[in-house]
Amino acid sequence: MKSFVLPPPALVAFFLSTLAALAHPGHYHPPGEGDEFDAFRADWLHLHGWLETALALVALGAVILFRMNQRRAVRIGAAIAFGGSLAFIAAI
Repeated sequence: MKSFVLPPPALVAFFLSTLAALAHPGHYHPPGEGDEFDAFRADWLHLHGWLETALALVALGAVILFRMNQRRAVRIGAAIAFGGSLAFIAAI
């Protein structure tokens, strides 16, 4: 029976996502006071709807396409799609 071992990039992604989820312990802030994680969560971790979700899926698909395809033209297109998706997500 083979054991399931995550490849290094997947292991790093899993570790970083777990670390991000545990980064803010939820300590008390008086009304009107915030910290840097609250601003980060409001700016970057709050999805605004289907458009951001679709752009995130396009970026993920571009990464997969970049890694799986060896043709230069496809890889350049995937890199452009990835960069454009991230730029558009940041602009929203």
